[in-house]
Amino acid sequence: MDSNGQPRPSVTVSFEPRFCANHVVDLTAGCSFGCLYCPFAAIGARLRGVSRPTALDLSRLNDLTPPPSVFLSPASDAFAPQAVESTHTLLSYLLSRGTTVGIVTKGIVPERTLALLADYRPQVEGVAVGVTSLDDHRNTVLEPGCPPARRRLDNIDRLAARGLPAALRLDPLFPVLDDRPGALTALVAEAARRGASAVTATYVFAWGRYLRRLQREPLLAESCRLLTERAPMEGGTAFSVPLARKLETYGFLAEVASEHGLWFNTCGCKDLRVRESGRVFASCRNVLFLKPLDGRPTRTGARPVPGAEARAAPRVDRPAWRLPPPVRDTTRP
Repeated sequence: MDSNGQPRPSVTVSFEPRFCANHVVDLTAGCSFGCLYCPFAAIGARLRGVSRPTALDLSRLNDLTPPPSVFLSPASDAFAPQAVESTHTLLSYLLSRGTTVGIVTKGIVPERTLALLADYRPQVEGVAVGVTSLDDHRNTVLEPGCPPARRRLDNIDRLAARGLPAALRLDPLFPVLDDRPGALTALVAEAARRGASAVTATYVFAWGRYLRRLQREPLLAESCRLLTERAPMEGGTAFSVPLARKLETYGFLAEVASEHGLWFNTCGCKDLRVRESGRVFASCRNVLFLKPLDGRPTRTGARPVPGAEARAAPRVDRPAWRLPPPVRDTTRP
């Protein structure tokens, strides 16, 4: 029962084609982290008929059919305070039955859950730690319920110490506020120093009421003026920065990541044009987990191939004739 005495919605496993054809699970309806830019938490809460972040009912866990792989979580955070206990219970159930897991979080992974993941290391596709900026004021305004950025980055050290594949996730990037080269370089270097194996980044996108909410925030005034293009996404369109700016920034991040021996990717489902351009690797999945660059099957995480060159930006693996002509970003000063 929830705080009003009503039955809580149950945890479900569903197949989500937009997340690179993976199964997905939310442990809460809504999310107590309250990130200003996230439309999915509110949508998830509304679909489940709740008005505030609510832990979902896990009492029928044994009725869930374990999928081959699962992503936590599309419309919430697996390590938000309301979710953390259920996340551990769910992971214990799924991992022991052979499911591989990928996790994205802006929370803190508990020690006992790290130990659980380490016990099933071959089934951990990766844990992506969400930190887009080290600016405390920015993060307090946009991510009011999240732990401080450096505490989140500590997850990378702790994951790497257990041999688990960890990535830095810069998502969403706000133009001007977050995408200055110096700030991006510093974050990638920090992630590499802590033991990350990959970097993923995606620019902000918004529509309707969620775009208007961003436009009301003074900190985002300049950023929102640059959300001028309708980006084609899996399942619809949304306003985002021009494609040229995306390709320039993602290309820069791929180069910086390569210099530190890290792999770079972006979520192709959030702008189909980026995927079609062939300029950077565009997948929501840890490609080295699914198949290493030398072609051998692997389930060992993000470092199966030694040498920084093997983890460089995948653009170098594509024939030159397939690349489109250069584009110029006219939104930058």
